[in-house]
Amino acid sequence: MNMKSILVAFVFIIICNTVTFSTEKCSGKSPITIKIALLDSFIPSFTSPDEMYEILNRYSWEVNEICYEFRVKWIKDFQIVDGVLRKENFSVLIIPGIGKEFWRILDDENLSRWKNEIRNFIADGGGYFGTCGGANIASLGLLSPENRGWKSWTVWEWFMNKSALGIAPVKSYQDMADPIACSTIWKNPSRVGMSAYVWYNLSINGTGICQKCKINTNHPIFQGYEKDERIIRWVAGPALLPLDKNVTILAEYPDENISGPNGNKSTCIHAWKYKLNSFDFWQMEDEIIETHIAGKPCAVSCRYGKGRIVIFGNHPEHPVWKGGKIFERDTHKNRLFFKGLFHWKNREYLPASYNWWIVRRSVAWCAKISDNMLPPIEDFGKDNLIK
Repeated sequence: MNMKSILVAFVFIIICNTVTFSTEKCSGKSPITIKIALLDSFIPSFTSPDEMYEILNRYSWEVNEICYEFRVKWIKDFQIVDGVLRKENFSVLIIPGIGKEFWRILDDENLSRWKNEIRNFIADGGGYFGTCGGANIASLGLLSPENRGWKSWTVWEWFMNKSALGIAPVKSYQDMADPIACSTIWKNPSRVGMSAYVWYNLSINGTGICQKCKINTNHPIFQGYEKDERIIRWVAGPALLPLDKNVTILAEYPDENISGPNGNKSTCIHAWKYKLNSFDFWQMEDEIIETHIAGKPCAVSCRYGKGRIVIFGNHPEHPVWKGGKIFERDTHKNRLFFKGLFHWKNREYLPASYNWWIVRRSVAWCAKISDNMLPPIEDFGKDNLIK
């Protein structure tokens, strides 16, 4: 065999292994299907729902000669109101990041039906998995502004609090305010709080930070993971404060603040003031944004009736990186909606599939798959062969 033939054969083996590694794992067996309902996103340009679909749909695994496969179907709000969760016999409902919590504000008949359909679905044994906005929706609502150091609700926070389902006995520690309103209405640019990490760089590659979160390896989702920390992407989502002893903490934010007087020097940012005399002109203030979620829970599990719930304030579905430092744009022309008010340097990206196993095991646990039959812990997955 000549060198060219050897090279072709080698490439073929790699391709075959890549396909086998990421998809078909059932050895020709008919899998047990786990039906998942995935709610569409409020802001389509953000990737959380699409990532959930890619991570889960048609993923299969085999344990003890039993094979399972996820099947994901997109659903919309009116379908929930119409009873799709019951009619199509779904096992799990997923409400991902940017979870539409900003418009469910009216106590009208359809909204009440929307909430009750989800509550009844879970109480009767269905599962619920949510991240960031989906965690806020599952909670008992937001911690009051006074308990977060502010005088009153912002419009965004009021919407979010109003939309809460109350199926998870936790309060969300969440700041959300748009920076223009903070400058022009509240006269306090720092009122944007930790939501600055979204607003100040509105790109999927720029928003949020990656943190080493403390992991509870006693819970089935993380049982077998050999370390006590995991890098997970945070995109200005909530800390989840348990109000019931039956809530299990799955992960916690690091003890060091993201930003503030004693915050991480690589991730601290300043408040920026919007100048009325120009559509997109911003001025960096002396005050540093202060976050208050250090050491607080970022992921929890609980039960609601016969159903299981897992919610993350951060984003295990998002790609992550190691290292990196935030640099703020200090010139006199700062384009918030084009360039962002900060950018990153010196990041080392990890494979996109780095945390996919967390999502898969969480959803399988919510679907009541036995603890010893959950999907495998895979630190990287298929993209490790590419990156």
